[in-house]
Amino acid sequence: MDISDFLAEHGVRPTAVRILVWRTVLAFDYAFAISDLEGILPTVDRSTLFRTLSLMVEKDLLHMVDDGSGQQKYCLHRHRHVHLSCSICGKTVCLKDVEIPDVAIPEGFEVHHVSYVIQGVCPHCAHKLVDGHPAECCCHNSH
Repeated sequence: MDISDFLAEHGVRPTAVRILVWRTVLAFDYAFAISDLEGILPTVDRSTLFRTLSLMVEKDLLHMVDDGSGQQKYCLHRHRHVHLSCSICGKTVCLKDVEIPDVAIPEGFEVHHVSYVIQGVCPHCAHKLVDGHPAECCCHNSH
């Protein structure tokens, strides 16, 4: 399906910037931050990116992920799934085939958002560890 038609079908007016952002978002295989988009789309200002991503969240094309990094991240997959976040490189990946387990919610509590993030060290960064610490850590440098 054409991106313009897809966006319009989901209530997003298909402007040139929105089409460009959506095309870029489709290429991510991990949860991304605005700074990731800024690196790829340097001609699009941060406020436009923020407004575009907010609209795509509102229209349920993306969802937000709080992975504890301090940066708001966005994820393409809309169903309830688990995320893995590396505490060294900061990359957050979606386990799109692993759904968030059901949790018994007390009666009367209204759920607005559910997030399930497992924090640890990704395989790439694990190879850089010495005794459980990053190789460049001060405790491994001799002075």
